[in-house]
Amino acid sequence: MTPALPIVKQTPSPNYTPVAIAHDLVVVHLMEGGYAGSVAWLCRAATQASAHLCMNDDGSEFTQLVPLGMKAWAECAFNGRAISIEAPGFTTKGVADATLKGLARATAWLCHAYAIPPAWAEGGQGRGVCSHHDLGQAGGGHVDICGIGDATWQAFMGLAKAEYDAFAAGPLPAWALHGLPAPHAVELPPDVAPEPSHGGAIRSEPGDDKLRPHPTASGFPAGSAADLQWRLNRAGATPLLDVDGRAGTLTRSAIAAFQGRHGLYVDGLLGPNTWAALAAASA
Repeated sequence: MTPALPIVKQTPSPNYTPVAIAHDLVVVHLMEGGYAGSVAWLCRAATQASAHLCMNDDGSEFTQLVPLGMKAWAECAFNGRAISIEAPGFTTKGVADATLKGLARATAWLCHAYAIPPAWAEGGQGRGVCSHHDLGQAGGGHVDICGIGDATWQAFMGLAKAEYDAFAAGPLPAWALHGLPAPHAVELPPDVAPEPSHGGAIRSEPGDDKLRPHPTASGFPAGSAADLQWRLNRAGATPLLDVDGRAGTLTRSAIAAFQGRHGLYVDGLLGPNTWAALAAASA
């Protein structure tokens, strides 16, 4: 039987470069923080960091921040080769079994989707799977998941291989997106205090902030909180919102106010009718 896949929410981060990556590596990380706070942090425009996928504690839910086909700002010099997955937790507290299992299932799906061998790519060399720790200073100098090649890592790779074999039993089910989601399929970042993932380290490469053209007038990806804030400002938000990618109380109130002004059902949610009206009003 094909393994069941967790929920995946679409919450685009503005922190990525819309160029194709090589899909050589799946890199797994610990956030050095919590799930909701780290997602909120990685969606802020000033952070200069992101990941393709962020997982909750037990692997039952993921948030996708960056299209799998494009370059996340996650591992510095390895951004052009790697798909990045982050899980909540702190290196000093170890890794729970449920976290390892959730990461292993997502890793196995990604390996099948992009023909990546489910084998350890030690030091980030060749094609396969590695931890952020494996990448050394070129990957940002992060120490996480577990010691390089230790018993916990070997157990994780065993889980990933078993999940990979289980997926081979049938057609690969649809899950995370290669490209951008439709704006009305997007969820806003969690309304919590942003928690600096990896201590707030910048994980882009030099020049990445100058190489992110998007097919939107705002310059941010369609559906991202930053694009939403820019459009709400164009449509008359009062007070004007900071275009920072953090969709807090003011942003949510501005959505509801926009709906009220345009004869829409006022629920503060971004359904297809609200997005269509906002796109027209901010053109």
